[in-house]
Amino acid sequence: MKVRKIIGVAAFISTFAVAAGAQRPVPDEVILPQADGRSGLCEPFDCSTRIQQVFDASTFSSSIRIEELELFNNFRQSAEGFVEPAHYQFFLSTTEASSETISADMDVNVGANARLVAEFTVSDFSTFFTGTLRIPLAAPFVYNRNAGNLLLEIRKDQTANFGDGTIYVDGNVQSPGVTLVSNQFGIRPSSGMTVGFVGQSLGPASR
Repeated sequence: MKVRKIIGVAAFISTFAVAAGAQRPVPDEVILPQADGRSGLCEPFDCSTRIQQVFDASTFSSSIRIEELELFNNFRQSAEGFVEPAHYQFFLSTTEASSETISADMDVNVGANARLVAEFTVSDFSTFFTGTLRIPLAAPFVYNRNAGNLLLEIRKDQTANFGDGTIYVDGNVQSPGVTLVSNQFGIRPSSGMTVGFVGQSLGPASR
């Protein structure tokens, strides 16, 4: 697991704007799994309309108050030119499902505290990003690693499975403690999108 302080400006998708306001403490960033430098995943900006990724509690060194999510496009794949037009919804929950027990029946993986934390619509083919796409949450989500594993779910209202042209996000296909599930490809153990969780660490003893 990688934890670091964020200093500087991230790359923003055109849907989002930087909000001005009072200064706050420099946030913590947890990135899981580390990108392997080779793998580009078609989820979520090319394929599948329902995607889940579980992160075992053991991959986190502490609980965290999550205020933003990040996806990455640092390792360019061929013919990348746009984010697939669709309405995107992001959910977080604490789940009993683990990287070894997560089910292809995606409804049973969702935790009792599931919440829609962010959504946006891409309406044309002009949206593109490199580096970091930061997605602010509507309200912070507190993940308590002592209560279970963390489930990220992404839903889209459509997909055309373009193949070439769309952004394939950075990921890792040999990462224990993480499993990716989609309605198109099923369960893929030890595979996942590289995701950044930005917010405030609550310490290893958080309850």
